[in-house]
Order: sequence, then C-alpha cells, then structure tokens
Amino acid sequence: MDAATVADPRAAHLLGLWSRLSAQHVTLGAGCGCGVGGVSVSLQDFELDIADYLWAESERLGVADVEAFLLARGPIAEQQRPVQDLLERLEAEEADATVADWLLTRLTRTLESFSRLHGPAASNG
Repeated sequence: MDAATVADPRAAHLLGLWSRLSAQHVTLGAGCGCGVGGVSVSLQDFELDIADYLWAESERLGVADVEAFLLARGPIAEQQRPVQDLLERLEAEEADATVADWLLTRLTRTLESFSRLHGPAASNG
C-alpha cells in the first residue's frame, strides 16, 4: 500500500453492493420479444466477464499498473472469484490511489447500472 493511499469509500460500498447483487437471481428475457424464455442468471454469472473487461480495457489503454494489479493473482480465467477478490483487495487498500480510482470508477458504473436494472432496491446501496 502506498503511503499516500487513503481509503476510498467506493470500495466498501461496491463490495456490499456486489455481495447483495451476486447472490440474487434475475430473469432475463421474460416478457420481451427477444425469444429468450425467462433465463435466470445472477451477476456472479458475469464475474469473469467483468474482470476480463477490466483487464482488456487496461491493456487496450496501456495502463500497465492496473493490468499488473488485475493479474497479480494469476490469469483472469484461472481466478476463482476475480471481482469479489478485486473488491476485497481494493477495500483493504492494496492498490495505490491511481489504480484504485481507475478500477473503482469502472466498477461503479458497471455494478450500479446492474443494480438500477435488476437490483432488489437500488436505495440499499
């Protein structure tokens, strides 16, 4: 942890939001014309996709310190709970402020968007 690192309240907020959202199941396609007949999924089903997006984005933008932080536990595809672990590491202030801000900004958009669309009550966040 960098001496200049200050706890970012977004990490604790997102970890709590992730815990709530990843435990619930939502039905996709119910009542729409997409032809999918009510498939039930959870945010946890997209955990590898979310982590892979963060890694691909950091690689595409050349943000090597973020990429290194994401891959510190090994390749994304081999990590058991990459988003859960990432949020726990961010809450524990294991990333410097620049890396934490980059990740938390993107994770906030992703998780809060899912919460608005599928969360039990967005006001819980």
